[in-house]
Amino acid sequence: MKKTSLMCNLSKDIEEKGIKEGLITAIKNLMESMGWTEEQAMEALKISEADKPLYSSMLEK
Repeated sequence: MKKTSLMCNLSKDIEEKGIKEGLITAIKNLMESMGWTEEQAMEALKISEADKPLYSSMLEK
């Protein structure tokens, strides 16, 4: 694998991790400030049905 390809993949992984962490923070903030359930917060953020189990498991950590 070329070094540039490896760096590109690493950069993409870091970006995706940052997005996930940002969404987790947003879910928690909506739950706390609005008194919403986890499901309501994810609906408001338009998280896909396919991704909801991932974010639910991340919230449990």
